[in-house]
Amino acid sequence: MPHIMELFGKTRIVVKNGEVTEVGEPVADWCPVFSKVAGVTKLTQEEAKKNMEYRIRELGMFTPQRRFDHGVFVNFGVSEIMMTALKRGSLDMTVTVCDGAGTVISGDPELVQGMGALMSGLIETEPIPETIAGIESYGGIFLDKENARIDQAGAFGKPVNWDPRRLRSVLLIPGMQANFDGSKKNLILI
Repeated sequence: MPHIMELFGKTRIVVKNGEVTEVGEPVADWCPVFSKVAGVTKLTQEEAKKNMEYRIRELGMFTPQRRFDHGVFVNFGVSEIMMTALKRGSLDMTVTVCDGAGTVISGDPELVQGMGALMSGLIETEPIPETIAGIESYGGIFLDKENARIDQAGAFGKPVNWDPRRLRSVLLIPGMQANFDGSKKNLILI
């Protein structure tokens, strides 16, 4: 199974064996973040490929060399907000996704930031044992580490000791509803 992510103007990228093998067409032409941070004035296939190769090289995304210690990328990203809320005690746990691991439940601020920094729209991934071991060293809990399944709503049915009022997920699907017992009834995940 390849790793598939949308990034950089919603460009679909496929990664196999740590190499970019497919690059789709960007949906957007310009992004204020990449314009400011990387000086990219137009989102193109070539720029998207270079950006994914940077993430692979610097963070080890989609490889056994995945790092979780790189710190804050921007001050306003979702992972940075959740990291801060965990540090301040406003949240107990988060449900996020990570390349090479799928859905991960964690209360560790550094792990949440490490998984989420530079993470765009992860569509599909496959298990990478070294990535899973790295997440486990931070106390991360997996929904399905054998298959690296991506299903944040499914994580709410996982038996974990948490206060559901103090849990957040990096998932926003308009109209998607789920209860903390895993049934899909009356809670929109944000």
